[in-house]
Amino acid sequence: MAERAPHILERWADAGERFAHEHRKTHDVRGFLGVDSFGVNAFEAHEGELLVVPHDELGEGEQQEELYLVVEGRARFVSDGDSVELARGELLYARPGVRREAVALATPTMLLIVGGRPGEAYSPPIWASDRRAHND
Repeated sequence: MAERAPHILERWADAGERFAHEHRKTHDVRGFLGVDSFGVNAFEAHEGELLVVPHDELGEGEQQEELYLVVEGRARFVSDGDSVELARGELLYARPGVRREAVALATPTMLLIVGGRPGEAYSPPIWASDRRAHND
């Protein structure tokens, strides 16, 4: 990944220095279920910990629109500077150019994230471990 997406590694390292994340877990839902037609993952964290790394989707190889569903707990999202708190069962939709981040407001909080590139057949994002298999 260092060769494919150094900007993403830098983003994750920066977020790791600025946000608590000791209990943060990423669940590879797409890989576990073998989903090929869209991206889907779940993130889990404790209160005060980072759920979604601050980012937009305008970087090379990204361009994804994303839908976030709070499965458990509560989360505070900041989207283009606007803060909103979401509870279990609530959704947030973000277009590729929207800068977003999220922090857990309860322990545990879990998000289900679904994403894809508008108008295109799905292929894994640049940071995904199976990107080469789908894009070669």
